Amino acid sequence: MSSRPTVREWLAARDAPVPLGFQAWMNPAHPDAPASPTSLVAEAVSALRRAEEPTGRPRQGAFDLLVADGYATWACEAALDESDAVEALRRVVDALLE
Repeated sequence: MSSRPTVREWLAARDAPVPLGFQAWMNPAHPDAPASPTSLVAEAVSALRRAEEPTGRPRQGAFDLLVADGYATWACEAALDESDAVEALRRVVDALLE
């Protein structure tokens, strides 16, 4: 069993919580996955893919980009907690560029 908190628990523990009006947009696709740079960057990539989908509602894409930014930022933050933070940050950036 993993000693890492889940994505949901990790997000709830942030010092600066997600603004109340934006919380509905920040629902992780895999809230019970162990929180890690990899799982957080996967959420960012998922949001980027949603932003690319034509919906006929331009604001939806803009909100998805904000969601992607939030998860990418958190992935970087989580990478800093890894034993090799530089390598973890490289992996985050590489995953975002794929």
